[in-house]
Amino acid sequence: MNGRLKQAYRGGQKNNRMKKSVAYGLVMVVSVFWGMSFIVLTQLLKWLGTMEILALRWTLASVIFACLIGAGRIRINLRGKNAKFLFLTGLTEPCIYSVFEIYGLKYSSASISSIFIATIPCATLLVSILFFHKKPGRMGVLSILLAFAGVVVTTVFSPAFIGGGQTLGYLFMTGAVMAGTVFGFFSSKSGEEYEPMAITAMMSFMGMILFNGICLLEGGWSQMYVTFFTHWQVAAGIAFLGVCCSVICYAGFNKLLCTLDISIANNLTSAMITIIGVVAGVTVNGDPAGIYTVIGLTMTVSGVWLSSKSM
Repeated sequence: MNGRLKQAYRGGQKNNRMKKSVAYGLVMVVSVFWGMSFIVLTQLLKWLGTMEILALRWTLASVIFACLIGAGRIRINLRGKNAKFLFLTGLTEPCIYSVFEIYGLKYSSASISSIFIATIPCATLLVSILFFHKKPGRMGVLSILLAFAGVVVTTVFSPAFIGGGQTLGYLFMTGAVMAGTVFGFFSSKSGEEYEPMAITAMMSFMGMILFNGICLLEGGWSQMYVTFFTHWQVAAGIAFLGVCCSVICYAGFNKLLCTLDISIANNLTSAMITIIGVVAGVTVNGDPAGIYTVIGLTMTVSGVWLSSKSM
């Protein structure tokens, strides 16, 4: 493992600690927007394909960041010492992660996929132990395992749970977990030299190029923009994903990754996203719920609470 990356993980991210109140605020904002994104995505799929949604979402985010750069509010020095980690951050998310996640959903099921994604904090903790020789705190380990167990209970015991799936789907979701895990370390390393907004800007530009390129190769590239400009429902949904979920959420999440322990930051956000996503699904979409939902969410909330104690 790169020696400078080890040094960054061990000490660099601790140099810019934030107040707990600020961390809690960022976690709530990120979790609420990302948790609600599943409902918005479901509605947008009635009009657009998945890659088209990703292309429009990151194009809008790129336009916003281009304006901020033009106004001098954001500066990105591509000759910086950590420029390669800046590119690696954008390469892992949204590029590699989104592609693996999409095809993982296609070849398995939403239930199985949600469990895979919930393992990212566990994978992050494992990587920090194996490659960075970090001694984990008992409270941190317990919080991650408890939150993950809560996700499993909420998902597996749901009447809507669908097991099975194809091996190919599991392989894609494993790739998504790996991308989501290393993203945290790359973002943390980039944060030594770049502001969270600059990191998110690079992610947006790389996502825009990749997903527009895919849509161009698939055909119908211009039609998705016609749909965007002629249907207010589509425009509103893309605006929510582009502004709230791409610009605001990733800037906030990158800030958390640069100032908190990576595994704790991942656990706080992923657990809260699960909670909000389940509650929103039950109240808005009418998803089935029962005692398993209460038990699972209680376990997840307990995991979040323990994570907050580990900060």
